[in-house]
Amino acid sequence: MCQAIPRRVLRVEDVRVQVDYGGQPTWVHAAALPNLRVGEYVVVYAGQALERMPTEQAEELLAFYAGLESMLEEASVLDTETRGRGLDSEPSRDTEMGG
Repeated sequence: MCQAIPRRVLRVEDVRVQVDYGGQPTWVHAAALPNLRVGEYVVVYAGQALERMPTEQAEELLAFYAGLESMLEEASVLDTETRGRGLDSEPSRDTEMGG
């Protein structure tokens, strides 16, 4: 699934910019955004820089995504541990009936 995510500009070269893509420098097209500067944030979707984003807003959104990713990883670990102990099985009829 593609998401429009803010990325920090690392280099500017004509109509393309290099952005920080999760620690990996990645080139994207930025013809629609003239005069970009290193350090600015742009919203990237499908290899295109679509719009500028204020630094504070971009950093808040990136922190939210990082927290969400962490929660999903924790939930995945808990799910794996639960399945490993056989705790994912359906309750018995006796348990459901209170006996």
